Formats: sequence, C-alpha cells, structure tokens
Amino acid sequence: MEKILAENVKRICKTQGKQMKDLAGEMGVDPASLTRAIYGNARLDTIEKIAFALGVSASSLLEPVDIVEGFIKIGGKIHQFNSRKELEMILNKSKRI
Repeated sequence: MEKILAENVKRICKTQGKQMKDLAGEMGVDPASLTRAIYGNARLDTIEKIAFALGVSASSLLEPVDIVEGFIKIGGKIHQFNSRKELEMILNKSKRI
C-alpha cells in the first residue's frame, strides 16, 4: 500500500504542478515528514490531510493506477504518450499510414 500511496501522491502533485515540498508546506509539515509518511505506514488522518491538500479523496490515494507513459518509435519518428488512450491513438494512426 505504501508504494501505491507514494506513486499516487507524486503523480497528482505532478499533474497539479506542485513539488512535494509545496504539498508539505500546504499541510504544515516538514517535507521529510511527508516523505516518511507516504513511504511508510501512513496513518489514516495523515492520508486524509494529504488528500485534502491535493483536493482529492483519500480513497483515490490508495487505489492502484495503471499508468502507461513513454516513447515509441514508429517509422523513424519518435512519439511520446502519457496514457493508454494516447498510445492507442498513435498506434491506430500508424496503421492508417
């Protein structure tokens, strides 16, 4: 569970343009304490505080997310994708060419 929590917190921070130190500041905690919490056995009240600061539900921080992102080279051209949907669109487009 700890790995899922850490991955979700980092992913949400990234999408919101926040750094972990920004999140820690919003929560009123030391960045090192936040890091220990998300990589350790975080208490429910801590997870709720993180969720509140990120504007998401506590349960969403504990749900595994199938993240697909990367680069693919097709016909000498490199494409970047940040979701399964984007990858599928790239692959479908390359089939039509």
